[in-house]
Amino acid sequence: MQHGSNARLRIPGAGWERTLAGAWTGVVLAIIVLAVAPALAVAQDATLAEAKDEYIFAEYDRAIELFSEIAHSAEYDAETRIEAFRYLGRSYIAKDEEQEAREAMTELIDLEPPIVELDADSEPPPLIELYYEARREAQGNYQVEQRDPELQTLAVMDFTNNSVDQRDRFDGLSNGLPSMMINYINNGVDLKVIERERIQWILDELELQRQDDVVDQSTAVRTGELLGANAVVFGSYIVLNDQMRISARVVNVETGEVLLGEEVTGEAENFFTLIEDLSQEVTRAVNVEAEETQLGSEETNSLDAMMAYSDGLEYMEQGDYRAAFEKFMEAVDYDASFVRAERKAESLRPMLAMSGDLERNASSSSTN
Repeated sequence: MQHGSNARLRIPGAGWERTLAGAWTGVVLAIIVLAVAPALAVAQDATLAEAKDEYIFAEYDRAIELFSEIAHSAEYDAETRIEAFRYLGRSYIAKDEEQEAREAMTELIDLEPPIVELDADSEPPPLIELYYEARREAQGNYQVEQRDPELQTLAVMDFTNNSVDQRDRFDGLSNGLPSMMINYINNGVDLKVIERERIQWILDELELQRQDDVVDQSTAVRTGELLGANAVVFGSYIVLNDQMRISARVVNVETGEVLLGEEVTGEAENFFTLIEDLSQEVTRAVNVEAEETQLGSEETNSLDAMMAYSDGLEYMEQGDYRAAFEKFMEAVDYDASFVRAERKAESLRPMLAMSGDLERNASSSSTN
């Protein structure tokens, strides 16, 4: 071995100098990446936070610019891009730019797999409808995709109000009670329950419902077929002298067999117990274990709150978003823990902005 300043380390094999240089280059690049990655992540988080702030303060043009940048950038992970597309759709809805919102939903679905599902409680109703349309165009049908072929799928139709006295007061429960049943069943069993917004969208689009507020068995089964449901629930309720009776039938979509015909009766003030008991029977009818289920924590035990919430659903489906917003907030006034009502109110803010009913200030609560 030579000694002195000119000594060189020799590694057996040809091209050792290039190999050593390449190794050092790789180390340097790795160090640079490790140093830059946290800074890039911080910058991305800052951009997303800024975009959300612009959305909250109803600065929709700037929000669209930022969310579009995030949604279309491969530098962001899929989860962040999905969130950006959701907000992008909301922002376009607030500006009454339907075609742009539709394109955002199409691009959102293009990010799959895994399947991307929107929460109908958190998104503006027109955006949910555009999402359903984009989903139908992508799949070629109205069905809900099932992750597990053995999973039972259930469609719960709106109930018919057969009340004798106080009919108008309890009319909103025709969609409020099914909403509770859906939330109740989804909370604790291995069962896919189709959101009522998708059901109502199909009824409206195909004009399946022959008579207002009345759902017959043939309509229910036909709707279930289109949705790819295994079974469908439809029913009615009567309020008389502060007593409530809720009836429900469960029908096998494929065979038309009636799997359950059940009714529960009690004081109207205890409606939440009645719908829980009925939901237990429904789940058993479709052979799903339900012993551990409990009413979802986002619901309410206040009759006044549920009545206001139900009226809000009715106004929302009529397109009266200001009245719906006020009813949802009234429900929160009755029960401050009624999370579902608060989320519904928040989902309508883009619609209020579009109509000029929303002041350009920050939301009173966090957005999803």
